[in-house]
Amino acid sequence: MSIFKGFGILAFLERETKALDRKLFVLTAASGTANAMNLAVINASVESMKQGGPFWYHFVLFGLSIGLFVYSLRYILYESSRIAEEAILSVRVRLADKIRRSDLMALETIGEADIHARISRDTAAIAQAARPLFSGTQSAIMVVFTMAYIAAVSPMAMLLCLALIVSGIGLYLKDHDDYQAQLQDSSKWEDDLFSALTGLLRGFKELRLNQRKSDDVFADFGQTAARVRDKRLHVMLKFSDNMVFVEMFFVILLGAVVFILPLLSTSFSDSVTKIVAAILFFFGPLGNVVMMIPVLSQVNVTVDNLRRLETTLDEALAKSADQEQSPGVDMSSFGTIRLDGLHFTYRDPEGGAVFQVGPIDGEIRRGEILFLVGGNGSGKTSFMKLFTALYHPDQGSIRVDGVEIGPTNIQSYRNLFSAIFSDFYLFEKLHGLKEAAPERVEELLRLMEISAKTDFRDGRFTTTSLSTGQRKRLALVVSYLEDKAIYIFDEVAADQDPQFRAYFYETLLPDLKRAGKTLVVVSHDDRYFHVADRVLEMDYGKLRDSKRTAKPARPRKRPAARTVKPISQEPGR
Repeated sequence: MSIFKGFGILAFLERETKALDRKLFVLTAASGTANAMNLAVINASVESMKQGGPFWYHFVLFGLSIGLFVYSLRYILYESSRIAEEAILSVRVRLADKIRRSDLMALETIGEADIHARISRDTAAIAQAARPLFSGTQSAIMVVFTMAYIAAVSPMAMLLCLALIVSGIGLYLKDHDDYQAQLQDSSKWEDDLFSALTGLLRGFKELRLNQRKSDDVFADFGQTAARVRDKRLHVMLKFSDNMVFVEMFFVILLGAVVFILPLLSTSFSDSVTKIVAAILFFFGPLGNVVMMIPVLSQVNVTVDNLRRLETTLDEALAKSADQEQSPGVDMSSFGTIRLDGLHFTYRDPEGGAVFQVGPIDGEIRRGEILFLVGGNGSGKTSFMKLFTALYHPDQGSIRVDGVEIGPTNIQSYRNLFSAIFSDFYLFEKLHGLKEAAPERVEELLRLMEISAKTDFRDGRFTTTSLSTGQRKRLALVVSYLEDKAIYIFDEVAADQDPQFRAYFYETLLPDLKRAGKTLVVVSHDDRYFHVADRVLEMDYGKLRDSKRTAKPARPRKRPAARTVKPISQEPGR
């Protein structure tokens, strides 16, 4: 094992901040040296009492060493805290940037719980370890200079102390690799515990409605928590053994100085007080150094976790290189979008095919309303992810007016869409819509009949904690404001009252069409199929035209006072 592996956190801090400069290390050394000087000055003052001392220059030296110690220690503690927080900020922002530019499939493979654990828990652990690391380094330097002082007083005592310290450290580190492996294993089980807790919270409603399910989930959570306990207990027991060993080692060291050195050197009795004082003086600092070893082991596991996450994200980004650097192209005035042989395969961790979508061939024309139907698991969501280029097809291509979509223009293509997927997320702020007039937002809230549930103040909605149907209406407000060329609505009319459902199909969708928008609507409301220009059906991953039709339902219009201006008539457009 490389000697530098134990200091991976230093490499991490330097890589993230470039701030581990000479001054920091010089003052770290100065702090340890100044503390050792305090011992030398005190012992010299005690010795000078035999000659009528202490002398004035001892007091001056003591004041200087104390001043240097306080200044340097304060600097390294402040600076190490600043560097750690800067490093955490750097890695969090960089990972967030890579996450937002990554492929959806890559993020689904990594898992939400893993990403949360890395960016929140692991980065916090690094920040907490940085300051003790530099404090431990300062203590190590102090031990070195105290040993030099002991050597000046009695070379024999220094050799004995050094032999015992080296032997002690060797015994302490003999199980270090096993300790590191146990920490790695503990970290993995903690990730599983984080996932289990996420499931417990997100599935709360289902658990409260099903006692047997609740009992099983709770049992799994308890088993996972017990495994974490066992792993951490094993690590902590080793840590406790090490602490006992350190305490015992100090006593043995003192005993060796008092009982063994007088047998080896008849002149040692004159120096015994100084040597014992020196050993007592570095008890605390040496303990800090020894206790830092498990802290370094833990933080190295954390750094490795972050490195693995970033490596996975980098691999995903490499597959779509240059897409972010390419200049944007306005495709909003497209005429047709052609899907040629799109094919996508879901695979298990071993690479085996689980479900296949495609090949899909077809054409979407500007300004038409398409309804997409199909049973659960038929591939509707997969098709929409392929159509919006959130998934990269294994085979086939997408062409906009004959231009194939690839790495250089894929983001421009994605910018065509505003989508409300079944698992949509509502942001409280109107991100990307800073120019949206508050009056326009309020108008849409009233139209969607949720103005009594939420309001728009200071650039954000007052709440997004609404019922499922109300959240979908709020998502419609945001989608309407985004004013994109293509709208994807996945079962938006579900969970709505009959009046709003009729208004959605017979007023909102036609209004968007008249504004030149293209709409793909996942729906099973067959009484409104007459609204669609075409009805497409997914079945076992295949897309085909559906022959389903319906007679027009009786129109249900909103009162005139609640109508909304088409997108093309918005102020300032």
